[in-house]
Amino acid sequence: TVVVQRERDIDGVTLSHPVNAPAVATFNEDAALAADTSFLELFGFPMLEGDVFSALDKPGSLVLSEKTAEKYFGQQSAMGRSLVVNDRIFTVTGIARNLPATSTVQFDFLLPIADFKVVERFSWSWVWLQVDTWVRLRQKATPESLAALEAKFPAMVQAYAPAAYQRIGQNFEENMKRGDRYNLQLLPLTTLHLGQAELVSRLTTLGDGRQVQMFGIVGALILLLACVNFMNLSTARSMQRAREVGVRKALGSQRSALVGQFLTEALLFSGAAMFLAAILACVSLPFFNKLTGYQWNTSDLFSPAFLGFVVALPLITTLLGGLYPALFLSKFKAAEIFKTVHTASKGGHAGFRSGMVVLQFSVSIVLMLSSFVVYRQLDFAQNKSTGLQREHVLIVENTRHLNPGTTRELFRQQVLELPEVMGATHSTYLPSQGSFGDFYEPEQGDQSHAVVQNLPLSAFLTDTDFVPALGIEVLEGRNFLSNALGDSTSVLLNETAVKTIGWDNPVGKWMRYPGNRNQRFQVVGVVRDFHIVSVKTPIEPVAIFHESSKAHQAWGSSMALRLRPGSEKSAIDKVAALWKSAVPDTPFEYDFLDASFARLYRSEAKTGSILGVFTGLALFIGCLGLFALAAFTAEQRTKEIGIRKVLGASVTGLTGLLALDFLKLVLVAILVAVPVAWYFMQQWLADFAYRINLKWWMFAAAGVVALGIAFLTVAGQAIKAALANPVDSLRSE
Repeated sequence: TVVVQRERDIDGVTLSHPVNAPAVATFNEDAALAADTSFLELFGFPMLEGDVFSALDKPGSLVLSEKTAEKYFGQQSAMGRSLVVNDRIFTVTGIARNLPATSTVQFDFLLPIADFKVVERFSWSWVWLQVDTWVRLRQKATPESLAALEAKFPAMVQAYAPAAYQRIGQNFEENMKRGDRYNLQLLPLTTLHLGQAELVSRLTTLGDGRQVQMFGIVGALILLLACVNFMNLSTARSMQRAREVGVRKALGSQRSALVGQFLTEALLFSGAAMFLAAILACVSLPFFNKLTGYQWNTSDLFSPAFLGFVVALPLITTLLGGLYPALFLSKFKAAEIFKTVHTASKGGHAGFRSGMVVLQFSVSIVLMLSSFVVYRQLDFAQNKSTGLQREHVLIVENTRHLNPGTTRELFRQQVLELPEVMGATHSTYLPSQGSFGDFYEPEQGDQSHAVVQNLPLSAFLTDTDFVPALGIEVLEGRNFLSNALGDSTSVLLNETAVKTIGWDNPVGKWMRYPGNRNQRFQVVGVVRDFHIVSVKTPIEPVAIFHESSKAHQAWGSSMALRLRPGSEKSAIDKVAALWKSAVPDTPFEYDFLDASFARLYRSEAKTGSILGVFTGLALFIGCLGLFALAAFTAEQRTKEIGIRKVLGASVTGLTGLLALDFLKLVLVAILVAVPVAWYFMQQWLADFAYRINLKWWMFAAAGVVALGIAFLTVAGQAIKAALANPVDSLRSE
């Protein structure tokens, strides 16, 4: 058996594993789902043991993932064994094969939904969403069939929703007349994973399709830059290959045969590059996983799904990088070969090469600017004043395991006695972790103008110490009194809530909560606005309610401790010891409020990191091409440099002369890149309610950096050519 503590519904469970252990070990497991009997069959999850059709039929059944079964039972068979989940015994009736990390639906524990109280409140789901509903259609979905099915939803709402509203003391029809709406729609699973990143759901692997698309485009541009290098260098070497083409044509070779030869050469280069790329991919995979947060294995890189891509990529790069040089080189005529050689560098493909250099540095500068803007916005988001104390705030998770009556308050008092702790508060939620959303009705009272009805509020049910512990400023009125019963019907509103309602003097006003049979609350204070989520969304109307003695029994899932700066490590050790004494069977889990807020920007941080790597790659590839072209140009102008030096040209003047041609191209690239980067960054920043402003100096700095990198790239070759002995240069010519 195992020891388990109570968790809210089934969002998280606590399990322990006593196998060959002297003491019971307890674990908190988050990847737990409660589902009905057809869940496994509907999705067709592969089973290692057990029957997919009946594994969840009986109460007390439990399906584990393969890795979880091994975690708790080792190499022994888990079938028929028991685990205690949330103080109840469940018997393992199935083992599901490990799901890939890309699976939209994930679970390690699967339990019958009939074993949980959520079933008793199913009718409430018409007011508060408690479960996800999956539907498998009888036939292939078409726009017409989906529309026909969705057309039946309004009648379904009309049939079932009124009873749920009546249960909480509200009238369904009256709410509809006041503006409430139901928008029920079908979301295809095939488009859900990357198409509905904003969906509020129990699914944990939903991604951002726009981000994936962006990185796909950037990756393709990086590949294009490499192909551009191949084209530039191939056409730049046309003087050497022209004689070969002339000889072959004089001996009867057709142009198609020459094109085939050059494409074959390009294909061999691409094949060798793919081989090296495969080795580099395997070596760099741990770094990639750390950068992106994914868990790819080497076998994933060469799975059947990728084999087509691996085979096609060399062919694509051959066409992109080799087709133009093949067509250009094969067009030389044997009779005009020397004329072509001498004029090629001045026109024709020389202009093409210049355009490709501009393209390379334009892409590099756009990526550079994008990386910089993402970094600046991320820094702004993480350091913007949130209206509360974020630093040095320790979060103790899962305080619902503490006995709500006495143990919880005793634990808080013990923690407050620690010299490292300046304040401690219990709360249903904490900023950055969510809130309880519901609708309230401000009472008009003596107001001469109408006030908003059905005001959506993000609510916190907490204690007297919530405001001072988190450093929230009270602007009007007062904080809660220390006597819980005295403020059991009091509420604190933030500035946004007061503005939304339209109250001029909010302190003393009343509001009703229809969800609890029109319970009334009096506003005793107004607090300064503070962020409860990321800066992507505007600050919401917020209400802070004081826990009454009855509410205390059911609420309070987190605890925040305000620590003295520099005492974090000592505080964690001491709080952990107190926790172990209070609830020895429950693991001690903690977090910091600033780290919790930082995770809200995990996607943006990942975007910035990946863009930084892409920017480095783009600049590296562009500089490689520029370096090679500079070397080739210096070689072509050896005689000119020798003559200029004999006539008195300085090393500095010659270096500037050789570098100037390339720096002109980089300047053109800057002019092209700036408006492109500005447009795309404006689009990206539009997702943030609070954001930085794009400044001219950002673009100027990127331009200066690009010019500096380009100059350093070509300066070496230019200086080398300028320092060469003119006698040797002229003799070699």
